[in-house]
Amino acid sequence: MLAQKIARSLSARSASSPLMRYLNSSCSNGDKLARSFSVKSSNWIPECSLDTHIVHGGVCPDEKTGAILTPVYMSTTFVQESVDKYLEKGFSYSRTNNPTVKMLEEKVAKIENGYNSICVSTGMAVTASCINAFMKAGDHCVITNCSYGGTNRICREQFVPLGMSFSFVDFTDPKTVENSIQPNTKLIFSESPTNPTLTLADLDAISEIAQRHGILHVCDSTFATPYVC
Repeated sequence: MLAQKIARSLSARSASSPLMRYLNSSCSNGDKLARSFSVKSSNWIPECSLDTHIVHGGVCPDEKTGAILTPVYMSTTFVQESVDKYLEKGFSYSRTNNPTVKMLEEKVAKIENGYNSICVSTGMAVTASCINAFMKAGDHCVITNCSYGGTNRICREQFVPLGMSFSFVDFTDPKTVENSIQPNTKLIFSESPTNPTLTLADLDAISEIAQRHGILHVCDSTFATPYVC
């Protein structure tokens, strides 16, 4: 009955769409659909669209209450059953993992069509984390000369004194990027569209260059959301 009502309400949609095929196949067995809505969001409806992932991605209905949306967990720490089962539930301190943040990370990974994601509080925290994680003293980075001001400053003022080097070059020409690679280059850092000039880079071409040279390509995509890409 539930499935039939949902199917009728969506009658304007194409009957051949994945959603309509799924609902039609479930109409003869309302329990099947109900069970689907009681488990993880990735099993609710197969072949989800971007719009569906934006709303439901990473959301797991609460098994005890049936609440659909993930609450904001304010906990700093989480109870552990024992030393042997430490982290069995996946959470210890909110600074490392938190149920609300985990839901957001899963959602972002889905809409970005990525393997995984890490959410932090600011864009500069992402930039600093990438450079800290993938570079060390003596390493070199090819970075756009049209980078965000904070990115430029942190590279010059914080990371250069730590022994890292950066080549700020024109990323509108992939050949310039490739010609700037040095034997110790560990990172190619692009930004597209740039902030605030909206300069574009050919990310596919730059990624191909990075892969050919065995270098990691990082892109600051502040203005380019998954929805417009």
